[in-house]
Amino acid sequence: MRFEVSRVMDTIEQRLTTDVTLAQAVVDLADVARFVALDGGRPINLLRLGMVVDALSRYLIDAGAMLYPVVGREALSEAALTSKERMVLGRWADDGLIEVTPVVADRPAEIADFTGLPLIVVRDQPQFAARFPWLVDSPERVLRLTPRAGGAVLTPGGEPTPPKDGKERLVVKGTATLPIIPLEPADAESPAAPSVLPADETEISDVSAEGEPSEQGESSEPVEPTPKPSPRPAKPAAATTADKAAADKPAPAPKQEQGGRPDGLQSFTARGSQRAGRTRVMRRRFTRAEPSGVGAALMAREWRCGEPECPAFGRFRRIGQPVPRMRAGVPACPRHGQAVKDIGPRPPAFAVSVVVEDLARRRFVVGADRPVIVGREPADPDDIAVGQWLHEAAAAWIAKEHLKLEVRDGDPVVTDTSENGTLIWKRSAPDIKEETERIYRKSYQLTGWDSVELYTGVELIVGDHRLQTIVGSEPASVLLDAPTVALRLID
Repeated sequence: MRFEVSRVMDTIEQRLTTDVTLAQAVVDLADVARFVALDGGRPINLLRLGMVVDALSRYLIDAGAMLYPVVGREALSEAALTSKERMVLGRWADDGLIEVTPVVADRPAEIADFTGLPLIVVRDQPQFAARFPWLVDSPERVLRLTPRAGGAVLTPGGEPTPPKDGKERLVVKGTATLPIIPLEPADAESPAAPSVLPADETEISDVSAEGEPSEQGESSEPVEPTPKPSPRPAKPAAATTADKAAADKPAPAPKQEQGGRPDGLQSFTARGSQRAGRTRVMRRRFTRAEPSGVGAALMAREWRCGEPECPAFGRFRRIGQPVPRMRAGVPACPRHGQAVKDIGPRPPAFAVSVVVEDLARRRFVVGADRPVIVGREPADPDDIAVGQWLHEAAAAWIAKEHLKLEVRDGDPVVTDTSENGTLIWKRSAPDIKEETERIYRKSYQLTGWDSVELYTGVELIVGDHRLQTIVGSEPASVLLDAPTVALRLID
């Protein structure tokens, strides 16, 4: 059992970061560890952080979603934690994977304000609204963590809490689909006579996770299978809808604008091999706001703490920095409380997602001082290997070290190092007609909404560009090996 707990903690560890470039949401770690309603177990349990990671993955449809945890110093020695949990917390703190501060207070909200990241909470925080008005004025930036059959779910503020029976109202554009837990088999007796529409003529519609009509006209649609992957570029698959959905179709939601999405969600329809499956859909998700003016200024600089061993702003930190805390208008180290020194501009860095079969699988950072090799099985373990997600044909096509990503003149640059070349999908804006260019042993500067394809269905996407497409599987849980009551919730 100890081995299983260690393995689960190691899996959770891979999804934690205090690098503001890599992080996708911020949370008070102790709050969720004490949220007994999630599993009805011990008063405090570190495995509940894994349930938050799972909920964030499902919310973002990202199997590599990264979480920025903040914890008070007192929690590191919490007597109700097991010795194993205290040891793990200490390791995470020393490695800079979680931020430790003497008093948490409004620190998670401050990080969300400075960076634009969503704030995950277990309860409303009106006491901080005076300093951060967006807690009230922009409730979609706050994601409420609530128990649900099968685990936990994140719900943007201002939206109704999902019912306890597990049914969740969802929204999709065109061919976008997502299996959301709990997953139940489709009704075999339901008629399914799909009519095919061009992908660029689809609309946003409301459907339920169970495929049952709701008061807003919800529906579920089948998806036609598509041919097997090919190294040649594939056109976007056509969207499908059921006659039943057409009969009960609600009033259409506002159509998307060219070059963007409503509610600040930016996305483009991905291509690549697509897998047949029952249509599941997602609502338009809030992903990230613009940083505050103070936050943008702080993130533009690199900082150094007076404590040389500081895991957040010390000289030996290997990953990107967090954002300092403001004390009386002075940037300070959140762990040690002393002012941090401005040591110059922060080197440009970009988050990149590995997307396989239209599901984001892993997220990593490419920086001016951190070039990255991507391939089937690079020699350096710090580089990015995609072999675990490849079928036989893709594995034969993609080289062990297929391409190099680096930053030049403030922009990401891809250099092909393979025998088969690398395909660039060029876009100046989302959802426009793209152009392609295959590069062989040469470099290409990525701009706008460009993406990189190693093989059909295997792509690298820069930034937080959201995918809207058919997803054949949902993100795997980080708690699959958990031997505790949390396991019962994901069965």
